[in-house]
Amino acid sequence: MYLYFAMHELHYSPSQLRELYEAPKPFKAFLYGLISYKLQILEKEARKGGT
Repeated sequence: MYLYFAMHELHYSPSQLRELYEAPKPFKAFLYGLISYKLQILEKEARKGGT
């Protein structure tokens, strides 16, 4: 899910996705937290726009 978001929403190239996949665990945890937060914001915005 996170790599999909990085590829489609952040427009990461395949080489950047590989770097992300092979990144140290603490860095991935931080980045995944940021992506999760961004997904929550997008979900809230979608709910507000749809009602």
